[in-house]
Order: sequence, then C-alpha cells, then structure tokens
Amino acid sequence: MYDFSQSLKENDEMIFNEFTDKYTICINSYNDEIYTTIMSKYRKIVTTIVTPFNLQELMNMFEDLAQYKMSISIPYIIMINEIHGLKSVLISNLQGSSSLIVELLTLFEKINNKIAKIYLDNYIKNLLSINNIRINSLSDLVEKNIISHYESHLIWLTELAKLILLEQKTGFVELNHKICNFGVWLESDAKNIIKNNSKHKIIDTLHRNLHTFAQKIFNLIGKDEHHILIIYLEKCELISLSIGTELALIDNILMNKKVTKDTLTGSLNREALKNVFESQYELSLATNSSFVLAMCDLDFFKAVNDNHGHIAGDKLLKSFVDVVKKNIRNSDVIVRYGGEEFIVMLPAINKEKGKEILDQIRTDFQKNYIEFDEKKIQTTVSIGMMEIKPHNMYKKSFVDEYIMIVDQKLYMAKDCGRNRVEVC
Repeated sequence: MYDFSQSLKENDEMIFNEFTDKYTICINSYNDEIYTTIMSKYRKIVTTIVTPFNLQELMNMFEDLAQYKMSISIPYIIMINEIHGLKSVLISNLQGSSSLIVELLTLFEKINNKIAKIYLDNYIKNLLSINNIRINSLSDLVEKNIISHYESHLIWLTELAKLILLEQKTGFVELNHKICNFGVWLESDAKNIIKNNSKHKIIDTLHRNLHTFAQKIFNLIGKDEHHILIIYLEKCELISLSIGTELALIDNILMNKKVTKDTLTGSLNREALKNVFESQYELSLATNSSFVLAMCDLDFFKAVNDNHGHIAGDKLLKSFVDVVKKNIRNSDVIVRYGGEEFIVMLPAINKEKGKEILDQIRTDFQKNYIEFDEKKIQTTVSIGMMEIKPHNMYKKSFVDEYIMIVDQKLYMAKDCGRNRVEVC
C-alpha cells in the first residue's frame, strides 16, 4: 500500500489540471473520442494516487493506458514523457520528509519499467510478425543472388527478439560478427561479388554495429532495463534493414546484367518487366523500403517519325535511354514498355527524391538533341510517377494495377501541357 494523501498540497482536480496543462499537449492533436478516453484514464490514475492505494491496482491502470496507447500507435517515448511529467507534478506538490520523495521516485521507477516491458513485448510481437513476412518475401523471389544472405540475418534477428522476450541468455544468437554465417560470407565470397570497396565497407560497418548492439542486449537481459532494450532492439532492426537495402541494390545490379535487353535502346525489354517488378516489390517489402515507379512517354514522337523517318526516331529513343542512364544508379531499372514508352523503377527511394531524379531526366532530355541529315532533332518527355511502399505480400495483379496508376498520371501530364512530371 502507498499513501501520499496527507502530504500533497493540492487536491486531485488541481493536480490533474496542472498535469494536463503542462504535459499532455500532444494529445490535443487526436480526435475528440481518443482525447476523452485518454483524459479519463489519466484522471482515474491521478484520483487513485492522491488517496491510499494498492500498487497492483495502480499498475493495472497504467497497463490499461499503455495498451490503449499502443492500439492507436502512440510511441513509447511520448507515453514515458507523460509519465515523467506526472511524476514531476506530484513531486512539486509533495510536502514532508525526503523519504516520501524517495518512495514516490521508487514507485515511478516500477511504473516506468512496467510500461517499458509492455511496449517491449508488443514491439517484439510486431517484429516477429513482420519479420516472418519479410522472410517469406525473400523465399518467394524467382531469382536470388546475394539477398539470400540477408535472409539468414533476418532469421538471426527473429531469434534475437524471441530470446529477449523469454529473457533467456542460454543458446543466444551468435554475437561475434566474424563467426556468424553472414560475417563469414562477408569476409570471403562477398569480396569478389561486391567489387565496390566503399559498398563493402558500408555493409561491414553496419554488420559490426548490429552485433555490437546484440552484445549490449545480451548484457542487459535479466536486469529489468526494458526501456534500454527497446532502444537497442530498434537499432538492430534498423541496421538489419539497412544491410538488406544495400544488398538489394547490389542484387538489382546483378539482375540487370542478366536480364535480356532491348536490342535498339539497351534498356530491359518488356518481357522482363513482371519478374523485375515482382523482385523489386518483394525486396522492398523485406527491407521496409519504398520504391518509385514511373511511366515515361516521348512527346510528339509520331511527328519525329513522320517528318524525319524511323531511323531518326530510333536514334531519339536511344538518346532518351542514354539520358536516363546518366541520371540513375546501376541498381535502378529502365524497361522499354512499347514504342516510345518506358518504365523506370528506382529502388530504396522516396517520392520526393524520386521526383527530383525524374525531373532531372526531363530537363536533361529537353536540352538533348540528335543530329540526322544535318538537322538537329529534339523533343520532350512526359512522366507519371508514384511511390510504392509494400505492406502486403505480392500478388500477380499488382504490376498491372500500378502501371495503370502511373499511366493515368502520364496522361494527366500530357493533358497539362506535356514536358512535366505528374506525381500520384
């Protein structure tokens, strides 16, 4: 039992008002129903604390609040900052011996640890679920190059999360970055595959950091430091995804070398599109990264063919692909979709950066020209684009659905005057 009732300067209403005025500003951004629910839970907690109360009773209230906040995706850091605010208000209203303050601090340390454990368990539950999806995505890939080594580290991360949940040190995951399966590969065959030394160094540094945080987790298991475990496990997941993204980009480079090309322009041919798109979708789902899909169409191309002939038109198509390749990475993809239409895929990139790259392609092509029969021939390009961030397992209909969307944006670009990028 705890009893601070005789030592508090203010009543529950005044303490509640002081707390909400100072520390629950972010809650005001939620709708009325959520705001009312959260306020009622905090009011119940404050009313309990200013009277004699049982520890388990109060813990149940905080657990109920934490479960509700997680259900509406309120981050742990916001929850814990509000609890810290409530503690500060109570301490400022506490009169009497210092032992009472120590007792209150000890109480809130227990509360903080309880909340951290609830959030940690929930985070692990979600991580195990999404990692299962990521692993299945990689298993579904038609062709695997080096991305299979990322799959082994996703399994390693899953085992790490399970061990944290069980608070178990025995049978722990491999902590030595040189001995784990990925580390052995990175120091041997990977050096021949990843010929870009800077890329290899980036991946190696990420991998070392991943194992460093795993070691820190191992040291904390069983010490009731759940708030730190959340941070370290989040770091492990983010680093793991970064490794996956780097490997996926290298995988794309290897895939681009193997896929059959359009003999005229050097871009990938349309027959490769479905497999390339599926692979990109699965890799993006596995690495929790978005990619950009764009449809490009050369403006007034029929007029070029009619006025200058098909040979000139062919040279213009080739020049467009050359302009695109100068502005994209080796891991990016350009596919000749048909005639003067091209599909561009930019992996591991967001909408803003994707539009910037496509705008640069548009600008450069506008300045570009070919020489034919002692004439300078040039035109412009219209582009429709969208950002895709996979959330569901791949379906065969996806490629057609997404192409239809960017195609609609392409026609919007045409209707709005051509020579522009329209974003979904």
